[in-house]
Amino acid sequence: MLSNATLFLARRYLRAKRSFVSVITIISILGVALGVLTMIVISSVMKGFEGEFRKTLIGSEPHILLHPEGKKPTDAKTAADVLAKVQQQPEVLTSSTYINSVMYAERDGRQSGMDVLGLPEDGAKFYMTKVAKNKAEGSLDLVPGGVVCPDYVERELNARPGDSISVYASSNVTSAVKRYHAAMDMQDETKRQAAYDEIKLHPKEIRMVGSIRADTGGAYGYVTLTTAQQIFGFGDKVSGVLIELKQPSEVKEVSKRFAAAGIVPPGWSASLWTDAGDARLAAMSNERVMMWIVLLIIAVVAAFSVMNTTITVTMQKRREIGVLTALGSSQSQIVGIFVSQAAFVGMLGTVLGLVFSGVVLRYRDEIRLGIAVLNGGGEADPGMFLATIPAQIEPWFIAVTCLGSITLCLLAALPPAWLAARVDPAVALRD
Repeated sequence: MLSNATLFLARRYLRAKRSFVSVITIISILGVALGVLTMIVISSVMKGFEGEFRKTLIGSEPHILLHPEGKKPTDAKTAADVLAKVQQQPEVLTSSTYINSVMYAERDGRQSGMDVLGLPEDGAKFYMTKVAKNKAEGSLDLVPGGVVCPDYVERELNARPGDSISVYASSNVTSAVKRYHAAMDMQDETKRQAAYDEIKLHPKEIRMVGSIRADTGGAYGYVTLTTAQQIFGFGDKVSGVLIELKQPSEVKEVSKRFAAAGIVPPGWSASLWTDAGDARLAAMSNERVMMWIVLLIIAVVAAFSVMNTTITVTMQKRREIGVLTALGSSQSQIVGIFVSQAAFVGMLGTVLGLVFSGVVLRYRDEIRLGIAVLNGGGEADPGMFLATIPAQIEPWFIAVTCLGSITLCLLAALPPAWLAARVDPAVALRD
């Protein structure tokens, strides 16, 4: 019965007529709602960006590259032995030998460069299927004497699928530069000019068969293994073994198990897909932590608005508190009135924040477009990376946010409620 009286008074104070209390109660509810909305929306969007970046890396980078230290070429037999061990592992989806090096390209006086992956026929089919969603133009079917370029190379060379381009290995450029410097040091003009004339890059003609978007598919160019061996002068050697995993997120654990099991030969090392984005992923995680701190401050500010409401109510209801105390109400009952009021504000604000956050996340792209139009912009190119705002909702974070919001409201109401309960009834009635 006393509990019913406590709840009755709490509701009555919230619905106060012709009083400023009702206005600040609404403001408190909206403050809590905005705090919850901000925490859920920002956390979900930041998690979405992190997830999209991670997905892009997994879809564009080889999961594991096993290669000798210094990335020197290895003979085909050693690579075949490593490949046979790798293929027996249950974590491996597919694997093949590969060649990786830098290749320069030229067409009609235009130059560009790209990091090239050379793949055997069986490995190429699977890998090119993996990156097929990032196709820009032409075909992604690797053929001898053909290359699939990143789209930035296509633009820099002003080339299209079917065009021939001249390519040469980066090692040829390094050798040519060394020979050029050696020629510069020659004193005899005739010998120096003869040395200059002997400097050749030995380009090879290959055909561009297609292109891939660099923003989502990475900056790799793709050729067949035999074509790569010819361009880079590897003979029958390869760079190592390329591995695609069933669970790419476990790449670090799998790499450690391979090393412990002796699958990675002495003098070899592993390059992981995370190496390409570890720094960025770590930075994004740190950004999320800092954002949580900022959002927690926002939640505390919202809780202070609840405290302000409670203080206002206790000051306006000072005489009634004195009457209740004089009639025998205990301090816990007085505290319960205002804590119940804060609980109502906290729960209603949290529910509204939850609903509003769902609406904002559902229409986040439309909201972005509206803001862009107001700023003189327009709709983003659908083919552009992150043309839409990604969001990844985490149920556990939503639950923690809601519980934390209500808890902060209750804690914010306790100090003024406790002070109100300690008021001397005689002093309160005299005031």
